[in-house]
Amino acid sequence: MAQIPCFVVNLATATQRRGAMRQLLAQHGIAPRWFDAVDGRVMSADEIAKHFAADLAAQVYGPMSRSEIGCALSHLGIYRLMVEQGIASAVILEDDVDLAPDFATLLDERAGLSSLFSGAEPAMVQLTHVRRGHRFGARRIGHYAIVRPHGGVWLTSGYFITLAAAKRILAGAYPVRTVADHWLYFEREGFVKLHALTPNAVWESALSQDSAIESERQSPSRARHSLCLLYTSPSPR
Repeated sequence: MAQIPCFVVNLATATQRRGAMRQLLAQHGIAPRWFDAVDGRVMSADEIAKHFAADLAAQVYGPMSRSEIGCALSHLGIYRLMVEQGIASAVILEDDVDLAPDFATLLDERAGLSSLFSGAEPAMVQLTHVRRGHRFGARRIGHYAIVRPHGGVWLTSGYFITLAAAKRILAGAYPVRTVADHWLYFEREGFVKLHALTPNAVWESALSQDSAIESERQSPSRARHSLCLLYTSPSPR
């Protein structure tokens, strides 16, 4: 089975996490592409000033920690790689997740997520839990459904993204002016159209409780869930 790229964001110093993820992905038959995360905690003041637009961040998001800046730069770095290498779509995982038994099917080039979204379509599919989604217009992929999320969408623990979305976020969100998982801002600015997978195929593992980013930003949801689907009507033409 040919697979789309699966990037894993991992600090070079987090060898335990890398080992755990390597073993997990091997069990799923997935050869990951490791991306050395940017550690904002050790960046110099000049490096922060070069890559972080503090004035814009104050308007868009608010104060950002060095870890949040590094996290944002890490995901932007993967988007830059996608643009440079012409990668039509990819799945991006952080190094503290668990995966559904059939997770690898979502990476299948012919029958997985990339079969539903063109690289020219600016799409993101959240693979972790989202509380509610719109039932109308859902698309099926195996036993999963892809829906439009309703309400807040956060986390970068696991998601699918197209080249068009990567290009737009890279062009519109660098220098950094908000956190990597400010998806509603990215959609509001026209960088991406958000989707969610139900039931979710990625969730945070016990390792996520020892995060390099502030613990208050961690989702309380650790288990696998299905969305609470809303009934919606199509917009009038």
